Amino acid sequence: MLEEASQAIEAFRAGFPMAFLAVVPVIFMVMSPIAVVDAAHEFTVYRMQQYDLQGNSYGCRSSLVNAEARTIHSSSYARKCVLIRSSELTHTKYLEVVDGGPSAIVVLLCGNMSNGQIQNFIEMENELLSTDSSIPVYFANEDQELNNVYDRVTHSTKVESSSALQAMVDAATSVGYQLVTVGAASKSMPDHSIVNIEGFLPGLGIEDQLPTVAVVAHSDSFGVAPYLSYGANSDASGVVVLLELARVLGKLYRNSRTHPKHNVLFLLSGGGKFNYQGTRRWIEEALDNSASSSIDNPSSALLSSASLVLCLEGLALDGTNSLRMHVSKPPAKGTVADALYKNIEKFGGGDVDVSLVHKKIRLSSDSLAWEHERFSIRRLPAVTLSSFENHDHPIRRSIMDRKDKISMETLVKNTAIITESLVSYLYNTTDDNMLNFVSGDYGIQKERMQTWMDFLVASPRPAQALHVDHPVVTALEAELNKHTKGVHKQAFKADKRDPDFMFYDGLVLQMSASIVRSAAFDLYMTGAVAAYLAVIYFLVLKFNGVLSIAKKFNSLPKVKVQ
Repeated sequence: MLEEASQAIEAFRAGFPMAFLAVVPVIFMVMSPIAVVDAAHEFTVYRMQQYDLQGNSYGCRSSLVNAEARTIHSSSYARKCVLIRSSELTHTKYLEVVDGGPSAIVVLLCGNMSNGQIQNFIEMENELLSTDSSIPVYFANEDQELNNVYDRVTHSTKVESSSALQAMVDAATSVGYQLVTVGAASKSMPDHSIVNIEGFLPGLGIEDQLPTVAVVAHSDSFGVAPYLSYGANSDASGVVVLLELARVLGKLYRNSRTHPKHNVLFLLSGGGKFNYQGTRRWIEEALDNSASSSIDNPSSALLSSASLVLCLEGLALDGTNSLRMHVSKPPAKGTVADALYKNIEKFGGGDVDVSLVHKKIRLSSDSLAWEHERFSIRRLPAVTLSSFENHDHPIRRSIMDRKDKISMETLVKNTAIITESLVSYLYNTTDDNMLNFVSGDYGIQKERMQTWMDFLVASPRPAQALHVDHPVVTALEAELNKHTKGVHKQAFKADKRDPDFMFYDGLVLQMSASIVRSAAFDLYMTGAVAAYLAVIYFLVLKFNGVLSIAKKFNSLPKVKVQ
């Protein structure tokens, strides 16, 4: 037994040098740091809008990505995931990339874009939203790691080699990245609800016999990537003005000496840019189901007696000093809309450019231009107050509609004008000094408005996220409850038999950028390993000859150099 063990040990000692010489270097060659697949960076990506509206599909229909990275500087995009910086994105370049047959596109949002680049990107968003995409389109906030990935991919796929040998070396040493989304494929959300929040202030007298004014603003945001849309102007500004109106009027309605003979309805609608689905449902419940509405929700039942519906949107646009009344039909003389417009002109005091913008409703269009058009279709007098020149203002549907695009001074000024104009109508007074709404007990509270604006733009508010228990929905309901009565949340889903709208999930995913070796590197490495093993095999096979040559070389006389 001991003899067999000693023989095994002796055999191991005899063979170990050769095994070490043959195997260990090969292991080190195969375990090159460039050769391994290693997760280099993981980042959050936000998918482009995907939704169905009134039988039509919009946005991006795919979500999964598993492809090698390329940039727009590469010569080929076929079956690759193309990285594009937002500062380089144009409609022409986008179409060129799509025609190249990529498997996905990732737009890197730069944090230091110039005003011109931002404007170009905002205009580009509308092009993207109007194009039905069969490939995944994602957006990601640029950081240092992503910049490094972009630069390496650009270098490895753009640099032209000066010679064939250099091309071979570049192919072997280039660093590639495999981009993979971590998550399941997107699927429809048939049980997702759109939420309306409403409240009202009953006038002095029998409510059903009093005229009613409704104030409306949609609470959600919209953009090419839902979970990057903050909607500062469209329509956090409208929500803030509505809440301030509710506070001031609520204070007046609680005092018996200042209780007017008008009902005031307040609606924070959902699904704003989805053809105003929340407003549509609210109108249908009030007008088509008025009997049940008067029992379950008395406030909406008052809509049928509305003498004016006042919609609010885009009232804090930076760089503007205007307040426009958008109408579907010019208001007739003596109507509430006409009286309100004259009050706005009066209380604007010449400091604000007040104008009337008339636009007919296009029923043939896929979506309505303004929220007031939903009411006008049902023959309810309605207008929209906004700083926007027209409904085509690109920031209304942009992820660039952020806090830096608003002016609180403009918002406070417009709020004061709207409040004074509405109160002047409610109390039927022509006295310019009836109440001073820029100071005193009924003053517009800028700090409070600033707090609400900061809260609303602190996180994205897409319709896909604003469920019944969302913090924004809960906070808005609580605030309306402080100043109005009958506060009620109305959550509704799409009809499953014939859905007017359908949302999809998978809008926020994690993407990993993994370093991968090129095919040329694998080929060269295979050749190097084969050549090395061939040399080792030759040395082992001809070991005695090699050993004798080495001994002869070692026996040569050594010459000492002086």
